[in-house]
Amino acid sequence: MRRIARAAVTATALLIASGPMLAGAGTASAESAGIVMPFAEKLRRCDFSQIKYVGGSYYGRATAVLRTEGGGVAADVTFFTGVPNTRYDVRLIQMPRTSAAGCWDGAPGVASAALFTDGAGAGTVTVRGPRMPGATGAWLSLTRPASNSQQPEEFYTTDFIASL
Repeated sequence: MRRIARAAVTATALLIASGPMLAGAGTASAESAGIVMPFAEKLRRCDFSQIKYVGGSYYGRATAVLRTEGGGVAADVTFFTGVPNTRYDVRLIQMPRTSAAGCWDGAPGVASAALFTDGAGAGTVTVRGPRMPGATGAWLSLTRPASNSQQPEEFYTTDFIASL
């Protein structure tokens, strides 16, 4: 188990280290090969603004590769060190949008998928949806719902908005 966790942390560190080179000045283009997007434990509104004074308390490590394909947008999400045998919700949110527009499942410009972790707390999923008219960028959210609260028990969002 420790070897898997160590390998996951090493791979994530390498991806995070290469992120600034790929991201340029905070935005990157989702070309055919895609753009690597690291996640951080930050809770965000639908307009990508961070909700302050809400801290995380888990140790999940997530990355995604965002790409455009035809008239759509897709992201391959990889997650390590999550809660074993658990469902997580992944959302691909296209920008621009206001915080009042909402980013729930089925909202315009939002694609969603369920990521299920295995016994070691790792999982992968591909989320894809049609490109929203006027979309200029996209970001991702990964959450684990809480049983007795509207705020997620566990949450991660990408560090930047990738240009489409």
